[in-house]
Amino acid sequence: MRTLRRGDTGSDVRTLQTALTRAGYDPGAINGVFGAQTERAVMQFQRVLGLPQDGIVGPRTWAFLMPFVNEPDPDVLRRGSRGPMVVRLQNGLNSAGFNVGTVDGLFGTRTQAAVRAFQRSVGLPETGVVDLNTWLAIAPYLDSRSILLRRGDRGMLVRIAQTALARAGFNPGTVDGIFGPNTQAAVRAFQQAKGLAVDGIIGPRTWTALMAYLGTGGQPGTIRYTVQAGDTLWSIAQRFNTTVDEIVTLNNITNPNLIFPGQVLLIPANNPWGPETMM
Repeated sequence: MRTLRRGDTGSDVRTLQTALTRAGYDPGAINGVFGAQTERAVMQFQRVLGLPQDGIVGPRTWAFLMPFVNEPDPDVLRRGSRGPMVVRLQNGLNSAGFNVGTVDGLFGTRTQAAVRAFQRSVGLPETGVVDLNTWLAIAPYLDSRSILLRRGDRGMLVRIAQTALARAGFNPGTVDGIFGPNTQAAVRAFQQAKGLAVDGIIGPRTWTALMAYLGTGGQPGTIRYTVQAGDTLWSIAQRFNTTVDEIVTLNNITNPNLIFPGQVLLIPANNPWGPETMM
């Protein structure tokens, strides 16, 4: 790695910023520009490790940063991953009609198979790895009841929300997974436009409203649902807080009594008052 200092730009600066973020230091936006905030983060990192606090990333500073450079992105899930985000993923896959078996927070072979099947259904590469694009596709199926994001939060859920805000026409700044002032301002503007409580916090209702802009069905404001055994159009409509008529019209269904397991339906996702947000 080359020596980096304030004013430098490029992919290696982005690598530096990512490593600092993983180490718990805030370099600002991960944009490949070595600015004042990145310099401050470098100096904080150097101070903790007893290095000269010059804000310059030379060989010694790089040596201490390398474990964070080589660390896998914690927001990208793959076989062997575990934890709360795997639980969210597994519940989302089950809601989308892709059975993962036991929801246990362990990304095993069955979860991997479900991820691949889901990716195939939405036209993504069948890698079995849950990267940003796969998260964006599964996001409308995540359980909104446990979503609570506010300024200072970081991670994949923030990146998903930032992407949805941008698609909805509200600029969150860089889509970097950091809930900063620009993202907060965009959330407030979105909430005001949608008639939601304007608090700058993404709770269940704001999250559900945002998901209308991450539809995976090829049309804005729709999601794809795979029909399960025992489903009826009425039960599906109740689940997604829509109407049978809307589903029939959207899918050009001629006989509402004839749906079958495995059939993929487009479902309107434009109602922020879904059943998971009811008190």
